[in-house]
Amino acid sequence: MAALLALISSLMWGTADFFGGFVSKKIPAIKVLVLSYPVGLLFLYIYALLLPGEINLNSIVIGLIAGVVGILAIGSLYLALAIGPMSVMSPVTAAASTFVPIAMGLIVGENLNWLAWVGILLAIISVALVSLEPSSTGGKLVVSGKGLALAICSGLLIGTFLSLVGLASPENGMWPLVIARFISSILALIYFATFKSGKLSEGYNSKLLALVVLSGALDATANAVFVLATFDGYLSIAAVIAALYPAATVILATVFLKEKLSSIQSVGIGLAFFAVAILSLV
Repeated sequence: MAALLALISSLMWGTADFFGGFVSKKIPAIKVLVLSYPVGLLFLYIYALLLPGEINLNSIVIGLIAGVVGILAIGSLYLALAIGPMSVMSPVTAAASTFVPIAMGLIVGENLNWLAWVGILLAIISVALVSLEPSSTGGKLVVSGKGLALAICSGLLIGTFLSLVGLASPENGMWPLVIARFISSILALIYFATFKSGKLSEGYNSKLLALVVLSGALDATANAVFVLATFDGYLSIAAVIAALYPAATVILATVFLKEKLSSIQSVGIGLAFFAVAILSLV
């Protein structure tokens, strides 16, 4: 059941990332976060009321730290996806996100066998392959160094976020996520009010607004489902299965955005998926 829940969360995250990244190509990422995070907060609050749990010092501390890490993670991700291409940035983020939960698993006593280390090595190689820039002619994708750096940074932050919420006590239910999303929403609003001028509604139409709302709802639900997965299984296993989320992002990007990959980048992306699949067997 834990593996199935982690897989469901990965599909939701991948779809949410596609919607959020798509809108971020047209509207600054901070405007997307300012709207999507409060939407997610509402959903998480409902889930917290439905699932028994209590608020204590442990849940508050985890929520506060996770809230700061979470907004930095998603902000970096949306910037990377906006720079694009999505079908490269998303798998790189996923590969990087596996390292922190695995390290945390080692710290708390989870033993990794040789297969796990093979998966980690393949993940590193996949990042190198997708970072290779092909010729600018022929309609192939060119990977931005800045975008790649943001994707890796986002992945490490996402891994840290997953480790934090995954180590929360089941007795806390969904409250650490609620607190984290509340903090993230406040920070996003403060950043927008301090550094951005103009109205929040500028640039939006009904279609983009609907995509942002849907992105926020899916992202929050994915977080909740992931936490349920950690209640039933190991953090490291749930995290690496959840890291399969680029599959949904890549499929949607190739279908709707007609993104094309060079041969070497295709190999790198395929290797990233393979690496995450291997790690899910650990």
